[in-house]
Amino acid sequence: MKKSLLALAVLGAFAGAASAQSSVTVYGIVDLGFDKTDTGAAAGSTTGIKSGGQSSSRIGFKGTEDLGGGLNAIFQLEATLQADTGAGFATPTAATSGVNTGYANGAGGFNRIATVGLQSNAFGTVNLGRQASVIKDAYDIVDPFGDGGTIAPISAIFFGGLLNSDYGRISNAVKYSTPSFGGFKASAAYGFGETTGSTSDNSNYGIGAGYANGPLNVQFAYHNQDRLATVAPLTVSPARENELMFLGATYNFGVVKLHGAYADTSISSAGVPDLEFQNYMLGVSVPLGAAGNLFASYSVNDNKTTGVTNADSQKAAIMYTYDLSKRTNLYTGYSHTSNDANVNLAGGPNGQSNSAFNVGMRHKF
Repeated sequence: MKKSLLALAVLGAFAGAASAQSSVTVYGIVDLGFDKTDTGAAAGSTTGIKSGGQSSSRIGFKGTEDLGGGLNAIFQLEATLQADTGAGFATPTAATSGVNTGYANGAGGFNRIATVGLQSNAFGTVNLGRQASVIKDAYDIVDPFGDGGTIAPISAIFFGGLLNSDYGRISNAVKYSTPSFGGFKASAAYGFGETTGSTSDNSNYGIGAGYANGPLNVQFAYHNQDRLATVAPLTVSPARENELMFLGATYNFGVVKLHGAYADTSISSAGVPDLEFQNYMLGVSVPLGAAGNLFASYSVNDNKTTGVTNADSQKAAIMYTYDLSKRTNLYTGYSHTSNDANVNLAGGPNGQSNSAFNVGMRHKF
């Protein structure tokens, strides 16, 4: 009897140790609110309840297993939710206007993240699968509005809209991030195009470096998209190569945090002039009392394409949030985009201004 009790105690101890060495977390965001959007279309504005005013609604699963010696196995699965309709997972969609016309976003299901990898405090992290590009990591850090939301994500106007919505993520990718060395970190990613007979067609690659120490955060990234084979879902023609560069920084003074960014984009296509864009952004984040925050930004898409005139856009946006708890907040925001006569980044008629207004609630779990 005593031996049986001792054996059970030993097994229980090992089971407790094993469970302590691994974990799986379910997390997500439900963001819903009243929204009114006007793209300048003749039919007028759209009004209703929309998902993702401040942050994209999502559900995710992530886990880690301690492999010993400071090495961990990690995984993460994350999907966009359309909380206003209850749609569970995003499906691949093709853009109908702008530089992504005809391009599908390349993912359904767990469209945001689907990775497995290894993490070491000494050597860094390697992930395989669908994940954020290195350049998306950089601009999400610098953007006052962060990752997602419909009011003023930096990707809606930077790079001529090339990385708007879900296009800042890459599939079939391997990504490496270093540990922090006195505030310095670097990363690199390569997304295989998986085109028959070619290892480079439809591929993506990027490199980035950042410094975060005290109030200062500086981010740099370069991203290359090879679109030299027009196979599904990349069916746009003519084939092309996209090169993007981003440089941004934030500085926190305590009473206000300043944000600034610059970007340069070149889209090279056979037989037609290269598309060239330059971008600028200035923004602020301001804590207001114990529970309030104010975010604002002004962004410019300057079209530098040879022979193209009156094709610039400017976007101003502001948002106020109020924390009800650590996980729940209310928000209201407004943005306005002015388009020159030959452009409309929101997909409406060229030359028309765009605006969006929302009031909503966000809960993180």
